[in-house]
Amino acid sequence: MNNLISQLIKRLETTHFPEANIAIMPHFCIDNYVQYGKNLESFVNEIQDIAHQGGGNLALAQNLKIGGKAANCASALSALGLKSFLIAKTDELGYRVLQHLNEGTDIDISHVSKDGALALTTAIELKGANIMLSDQGSLADFGPDSLTESDMELLKQADFVCISDWGLNDKGTELAQSVFGYVKDHGRGKTFFDPGDPSPKKEKTSEEINTMRKSILKEGLVDILSVNENEIERYGGLDELRQNCRVDLHTKGYSASYYADKETNHIPAFEVEPKRLTGAGDAWNAGDILGEILGLTDELRLLLANATAGFYISSSEDKHPQRGDLIEFI
Repeated sequence: MNNLISQLIKRLETTHFPEANIAIMPHFCIDNYVQYGKNLESFVNEIQDIAHQGGGNLALAQNLKIGGKAANCASALSALGLKSFLIAKTDELGYRVLQHLNEGTDIDISHVSKDGALALTTAIELKGANIMLSDQGSLADFGPDSLTESDMELLKQADFVCISDWGLNDKGTELAQSVFGYVKDHGRGKTFFDPGDPSPKKEKTSEEINTMRKSILKEGLVDILSVNENEIERYGGLDELRQNCRVDLHTKGYSASYYADKETNHIPAFEVEPKRLTGAGDAWNAGDILGEILGLTDELRLLLANATAGFYISSSEDKHPQRGDLIEFI
């Protein structure tokens, strides 16, 4: 492991990061983080006490930031020095908030339309878990018809095209099939799919997952599938998924990549004290994509992704790492 760390530090110190454009869609929302800090039992007890007394106030630290898997990953990519283009839909208020929170970053938001509905998420961060209360806004029906001619031209030229939050999007399968199919036929970039938690699909989950696997994964439209330990079984299991794309698995303890005929070593996660539990997977994806663009070996790429996520969840400043931050952290 020490040898891998030394190799990665050297690459980060000496490698010129190439110009690369990443198009990522479709989820932008305003996140309201509620920092509780104690465990679930304590939270439930306090809520019950307040409810039993007929109502009241629970004073907790809260803060607003850019949210949504696509927007959060775009932020992490920008911090790492890559040009990210966010494709999403919101309303006028959401766009103005995005403009304000986006100041000082290199995220291109010219592909975010303002004729939709604002998406909001309240993330209650407990000790060891988080509960996310989501209003999907325009994400709920973001399909191929939401894309403009300018968006399609971007997809054609992008080095990476990423789709996330299939589980929150009623048109998720249609969107991924159309976009990834277009990239395969007309583009030059790699396709990256982070479907997220399928639970919001509710009673249609199994049926919709089967349809998604058949029309997207088995058709070879996805180059890289990013999942965590809870999602991998929900989407059909490792043996099923790895047959048609590379599966990049990230867990609390390690990460690994699985191909149809081989797999990498498990690369341990960094031992850190988490300051937040939401957004780690999006930061991990950004590191994974950077490692792919740099042409790193599988093990170095996974180590880079682990470091990107580890820095983010342990940062007291609630920020994604830049190159110097990563070198110091590693």
